[in-house]
Amino acid sequence: MSSAENTAVAELAFQLGKVTRHAIDARDGNTNPLALAKIANDLLEAGHQKVPGDLLMLFVAGFEEGDPLERRTDPERRL
Repeated sequence: MSSAENTAVAELAFQLGKVTRHAIDARDGNTNPLALAKIANDLLEAGHQKVPGDLLMLFVAGFEEGDPLERRTDPERRL
């Protein structure tokens, strides 16, 4: 794969993580930070032997960042 293709795949993995997080937040809107951390850990474990580690980490990074960005810096606004 070319560098541009690798970058596109990495960006896609990250964006899919953000979209997944948005879908979870939209579902019930009251997921607490501990539950979100457990979901992220479960994603890592479930994909461990199925998805290359670097892509899986990018997905989880996108998941933990969420949308909008202030979730990382202000955990109280996650709820």
